[in-house]
Amino acid sequence: MPVKAMRIHAYSDTLQEPLRFDDVPEPKPGPGDLLVRVKAIGVNPIDLSIRRGLPNYVAGLKLPHLVGSECSGEVAACGEGVKNFAPGDRVFAYCPKREAYAEYTLIEARAAARMPQSMTFSQGATLAVAFQTAWHALVIQAKAGPGEAVLVQGGAGGVGIATIQLARALGCQVITTVSSEEKAAFCRSHGAQAAVNYRQEDFSARCKEFTGGRGVDVIVELAACDNFDKDLDAIATRGRIVLVGMGTGKGPTTTFRVSGVMGKNASVLGIAARNLEPHIPEVNQRLSGMWEEKNLRVPVDREMPLASANECHDLLRSGRFLGKLVLVP
Repeated sequence: MPVKAMRIHAYSDTLQEPLRFDDVPEPKPGPGDLLVRVKAIGVNPIDLSIRRGLPNYVAGLKLPHLVGSECSGEVAACGEGVKNFAPGDRVFAYCPKREAYAEYTLIEARAAARMPQSMTFSQGATLAVAFQTAWHALVIQAKAGPGEAVLVQGGAGGVGIATIQLARALGCQVITTVSSEEKAAFCRSHGAQAAVNYRQEDFSARCKEFTGGRGVDVIVELAACDNFDKDLDAIATRGRIVLVGMGTGKGPTTTFRVSGVMGKNASVLGIAARNLEPHIPEVNQRLSGMWEEKNLRVPVDREMPLASANECHDLLRSGRFLGKLVLVP
C-alpha cells in the first residue's frame, strides 16, 4: 500500500528545486528496525543542506530520496530481534538515514526512545536533534561543568534554545547572541541570563562584562564562518570552542588568528552528525528523564502540514520564527 512522502528529486544550491509530495511503497521493517507511523517531524537546517546536495550530507544517496532527521510517532510494527518496543508504543527518534518526511518511516530501534506520557508528539519531534546536539557539544566535547560561563551563539533557534536550557541544567551561567529584542526576551525566558543583539553590540565585549573580564569558558558556535575570529576575543584562557554549525554569511571557510588560539591555550572542537550515532541510545534515555526532571523544552513556533514542507523550508531560511518548526503528516 503506498504512503505519502516528501522527496528530493534534484539538488539546488539556491533551493529552487522543490520537494515533491510522492506516493512511495510502505517500508517493511528489517532486523532491528521499527516501522513508525509518523505523527510529527522536526525541521532542521541540515534538511536544507541535503536539498542543496552538500557532499558531506548526500554521499551514497540516490535521487529521488527522502529527508528528515527526527520524528515522533507510534510503533506500527517491529522487525526481527526487537525486544524493547511493541506496536502502539509512543516514541521519539533520531533518524540516521534521514527519512523522516513521510507518513511511515523505518527507525533503528536503538535510535528510538519511549516518550514520557506528558510529552506531545510535537514536543517529541523536537527533542532528538536539538538536545542530542546540545548534549554532545556541552557534555561530551566541552565537558562543561557547574559555575562555568557558556556563550551560545544564536540562541533563539532549536539547537540554541536547547543548549541554553541544558547548560543551565548543568549549573552553567549562560549568555547568548540574538538578532532582535523579541529573540532576546525569548532566550531569557528559557534560562539565558544575558542576551546580546549582535547587530547592535560587540558580543565579545559583553562576554567580558558578563564574566568580570576573563571571558567565557565555553562557546557553542552555530555560525562558525561568521563568528569564529571574534570568538577568540570572547573565550577565556583554556576555554573550549565547539563548532556546531558553519553559518550562512561567508560560505564553508573562514580565516582566523592562529595566535588567538595559541595565546589563550584554547581548544577548538567540532561536531558532525555522523559521529553522534554511537551515543544516541544513551543520550536519548538521559534526555527522556531530564525532560521531566529538568523541564527541558524546545518551544514549537508552529506546525505545518507535511505537504507544505517547501513553504516550511522557506520560513526556516528566513529565520522569522522562535524555537522549532514541525511538520505533521
